[in-house]
Amino acid sequence: MKLQQLRYIWEVVRHDLNVSATAQGLFTSQPGISKQIRLL
Repeated sequence: MKLQQLRYIWEVVRHDLNVSATAQGLFTSQPGISKQIRLL
């Protein structure tokens, strides 16, 4: 478990489980966030 993965989870929850909005807010890609959550 990495801190970055926990941050992604936290941000997804803050964005009402909207992974696309989270990706935009973190300036990263939606597939990247989804992959890190899956790896967690």
